[in-house]
Amino acid sequence: MPRTTTAEPGYAIGTVAGLTGLDPHTIRAWERRYGAVEPQRGPRGMRRYDDEAVTRLQLLKAVTDCGEPIGAVATLPDAALRERLGRLAGMAADGAAGPGQRPTSIAFLAPGLYSQVGADAASLGGLRVAAAEAELAPLLEKLRDASPEIVVTELHCLGSEPLHHLEQIQDLCEPSLILVVYDFAKGSELARLSRSGARLVRGPLRLAQLRQAIEDFLTIEATASRRRVRPMPTDAVPDAPRLYDDAQLARLMEFQSAVQCECPSHVASLVASALGFERYSKDCESVSPEDAALHRYLAAASARVRHELETMLERVCEHEGIHI
Repeated sequence: MPRTTTAEPGYAIGTVAGLTGLDPHTIRAWERRYGAVEPQRGPRGMRRYDDEAVTRLQLLKAVTDCGEPIGAVATLPDAALRERLGRLAGMAADGAAGPGQRPTSIAFLAPGLYSQVGADAASLGGLRVAAAEAELAPLLEKLRDASPEIVVTELHCLGSEPLHHLEQIQDLCEPSLILVVYDFAKGSELARLSRSGARLVRGPLRLAQLRQAIEDFLTIEATASRRRVRPMPTDAVPDAPRLYDDAQLARLMEFQSAVQCECPSHVASLVASALGFERYSKDCESVSPEDAALHRYLAAASARVRHELETMLERVCEHEGIHI
């Protein structure tokens, strides 16, 4: 796993969120409630996560995405998590996946690692080297014909636009796994690469560590069909017509009832709050298609809530004889 270039060791929780796909709230909850990881504290008291913690969170996310409760797996050692993931991967394939159906060909854009392969090719196990280059351009020329199922690249080999070149590799051969190995990088850059589908691991690596990383990520991918997908509800009202405009809400929020009932003011405040979040969700910037879909859902659901609250407010106004 990667290291940041800051003076403090380890990774901030925002970087870890980008690398694991877990939101910061979930990471903190798993830490406090279940003891899943034990981050260090930097000089300013902020959480810092080392490489082992990032790897562990990736394994825990894959297991819980398959339906396992975090409370049942949070304290399992990494080896037990890998074993459980292996069983889940086999179940996902209905028992049809055997060793021969695992990816077998690999391409290297990693001169340092590939020189280690030359010294000990047996460490790759059953992986066949389909292509190996020290520079990007020659590898791109070979990828379509070589069609490797795994691509291992060192980050510096991807040049000044690593995300663009990573997408080129994906388009050319659609590998099952792209593994990016690096020593130092900005957290924001790592998060972008991770969101694009790359798997990240900190170097330098021994070949045994490379094989372990490949096995981990392939097993995680193999469980994809078992993962729980929570579809966005479709009963939200995306463009629910407003029953009260801003001026009417403002007057109702200040309304003083003759019988000292403050319900009109209270409910009008709730409507205004729901409306504010609805507007915020519509305007919120998104960094990925998944984020955009989430904010569309939040805006639609907020509209539904706002519409229900306006209906409540209408009922209250009728009861109180209020005409705005």
